[in-house]
Amino acid sequence: MEKGVLGIRLCFYTVLAFILAAFGSTTLLFLLAGVVLIVEKNAWATRQIIQAICLCFVSSILYAFFGIFDFMYRIPFVGTGWGIFYDVVTGLVDIAVYVFVIIAIVRNAKGKEANVPLASKFANWAYGIVVVKPT
Repeated sequence: MEKGVLGIRLCFYTVLAFILAAFGSTTLLFLLAGVVLIVEKNAWATRQIIQAICLCFVSSILYAFFGIFDFMYRIPFVGTGWGIFYDVVTGLVDIAVYVFVIIAIVRNAKGKEANVPLASKFANWAYGIVVVKPT
């Protein structure tokens, strides 16, 4: 794997980005993205970090959406059902995010594309890359 301007392997940045996405550290993730965008200027590493940001936003958007319905906890009996529903949905989404993070870390450590569903399409779109599907 190639080294960047700072002498650090580019896969280190991408693996770190997915670890930060798993922990939900958006601030550190954006700081890392800034370093890769401004200092390293590597398209592959930037696309991988965009995918990590997308994974981080999936759970953040879900928590924000369910935050709208916090009043449901105050309603007797409904609050209990709502709490169970909330826990199940957020648990499943968190498990899916962790699975995609683990797969992406393994792929990035080998120097390959993470190919996170939908996030890879968004990252390619952000860079203007058109991926042609074989017919």
